[in-house]
Amino acid sequence: MRVLSGRLFFNVIDSLYLTPTWRDDAPDRLAKVTERYKVKGADLLLQSYTDIDPDCYYWFTRTWTDQSELWFLPTLTGDIGAEPAIDEIRSINHGLGFVPIIWIRNLPGGDGIDGACTFRAAIETSIEIDYQLSQAGRGLKYSSDPTLLIKEPATSDSEIVKGAGNALVVSEKGDAKLLEIGGTASAAVIDYVRILREFALESVHGNRTHADRLTAAQSGRALELLNQGLIWLADNLRVSYGEGGLLPLLQMALEATQKFRISVFGQVVTPVEGHTRMTLRWPRWYPLSADDRLKDAQAIATLVNAGQLSRETAVTALAAMTGVTDVTEEINKIMQDDMTA
Repeated sequence: MRVLSGRLFFNVIDSLYLTPTWRDDAPDRLAKVTERYKVKGADLLLQSYTDIDPDCYYWFTRTWTDQSELWFLPTLTGDIGAEPAIDEIRSINHGLGFVPIIWIRNLPGGDGIDGACTFRAAIETSIEIDYQLSQAGRGLKYSSDPTLLIKEPATSDSEIVKGAGNALVVSEKGDAKLLEIGGTASAAVIDYVRILREFALESVHGNRTHADRLTAAQSGRALELLNQGLIWLADNLRVSYGEGGLLPLLQMALEATQKFRISVFGQVVTPVEGHTRMTLRWPRWYPLSADDRLKDAQAIATLVNAGQLSRETAVTALAAMTGVTDVTEEINKIMQDDMTA
């Protein structure tokens, strides 16, 4: 996160060259994040660096802390143990009181820093699919150029030229035929690859069904059951990138209003004191069909008429489905309609 001219800017940084350090007293908060990678001297010269050999490689180093963003002067990769000096010109002091970076772990597990890979279980299967497809391609190329087989004794020892205009003359006991790869071999490979694809999708909670096999429109609930594995994976990612990413990012933006004069769409935001409790409200995975909405409405109406559910609770349950944002106002409108009816 950056604050420039009273506006907030966010960008995603490749974590390949980043090393996070967590606070000892708060393991869920960053103490600093260090960025370090090799760069050619010629590239540094283009960035207005001086005293740089364009043919050598240098270490580029940058560190984010809770008070500043420190840039360091490039050091030669061969200078082992050399401490880089701080680049006073490019370094800035933001004074936010927190590291302006949100470190998101992909999935539970892994190495503890980046989290587990989403597609790790399907990597070996994908390699096997690539190998089988390459072999099938070679087989198709071989079958397009069949091998000539001549059974001895033959009457001619001269060089044989294949072609429609060249006839082969063999003896009475001789024979000549073309050896080619049958299409069943390639078909078997394709079927095997199709099975591997389904196993790979299943291992990463993907959907194994084919769209061309769906003969009619399915309800929202049926689609949820059909894609249950994929929904489980997406639920985990919602936790990682929602509660572990979006919410801390929003909290960081609110804390920045206490240090800087932030404006959104030209209007200055009122500083927010302390931590604000926020939650994320996710929409349904699949929109309800007309039949689904009718069944929900009938079930809720039955409960209300039986006295087992209040009208306010019923309107609240139907608010998300019907697009109602203010439940109290909607109840008042319903009461007015009852009075005028």
